[in-house]
Amino acid sequence: MSGAVNPKPLNMTERKTTIEEFTHFCHEEKERRMNSGEGFDEKSFEEAIELTLRKLQVLEDEGWV
Repeated sequence: MSGAVNPKPLNMTERKTTIEEFTHFCHEEKERRMNSGEGFDEKSFEEAIELTLRKLQVLEDEGWV
């Protein structure tokens, strides 16, 4: 089985911050919605992300996340 991918166990992955995880999720969700064929208000989506990121940053600065 040469060339087989040997992934790390789940507990060995690099830990991401809440902000990094949220940003990754939003990127994936935006792509999914844009490709869904349904109506998608990209501007409102981006505004909601920015608002949430600002709030997450405050929580992170205060040591909550």
